[in-house]
Amino acid sequence: MRRARPDIAIIAGMHTNHPKSVRRRLLLILYERYLKDPLDMLTPEDLLEDGTIRREDLLANAYYLSDRGLAEVMTGYAPPLFAAARITADGIDLVENTFEFNLRFPPSLDELEEATAGVPVLIESLLEQAEFSELDGEKRQCLLRDVLYLRDELSRPAVRWRAEVVEQVLAWIRAYFKDPESELPALAALEAAIRQARAS
Repeated sequence: MRRARPDIAIIAGMHTNHPKSVRRRLLLILYERYLKDPLDMLTPEDLLEDGTIRREDLLANAYYLSDRGLAEVMTGYAPPLFAAARITADGIDLVENTFEFNLRFPPSLDELEEATAGVPVLIESLLEQAEFSELDGEKRQCLLRDVLYLRDELSRPAVRWRAEVVEQVLAWIRAYFKDPESELPALAALEAAIRQARAS
């Protein structure tokens, strides 16, 4: 099933909370609720109630915590929105180990990390656009491998990005599209976000 493509101009211009900040807040909310009532589960509305988490940041980050085994997410009858969530034993152990918790989900992010908050959304948009590109067969497969390689590089902390690797892979991706008009829309937005992060 083909997913709707997000508007790249909107993504590039919007302020996105850094996923690590959102995940930290989600774990803290779930932990606090667990201490009050270990059997209780929070609905998405409960998690959004205090206003520290935005609706558009909730879904992907809740599922990420679930995939990591730090939270349990119960799906309901209206996927992809979940019905309820609770912290797991591994999530509790992480929150209670202050050093490890702060290492994985820092309480405050430096300017560089904040400047790169929109990069994960843009790289996922680029991946989706590559999947539906007009390239055929082997060229599309090579393009997808290059985008996945770039995603792996950009998933590292921004201070550890290897500029020469990022530039080279972006050049490889650009080379698939001889006509600038046929380029993937997310590519220019991603390059702008990377330039902005480097300027920070």
